[in-house]
Amino acid sequence: MDCTKCRIEEIESARLALGYKICLTCGEAAAREEANRRKGQTAIAYPKGGYQYITDKLDLENLG
Repeated sequence: MDCTKCRIEEIESARLALGYKICLTCGEAAAREEANRRKGQTAIAYPKGGYQYITDKLDLENLG
């Protein structure tokens, strides 16, 4: 089966068995994009607290 994203590379059978439908190259690119997007969604939610991943609009409104 070919990659559903680039339609160039053949997906390995072990990867298909795990449920992946995109090749490793496209998967790495997608993971990199997601990591960069999530970098912008971190903030210190409470005084003297560590950085947290902000996913909820209510969390964003209550920061600091």
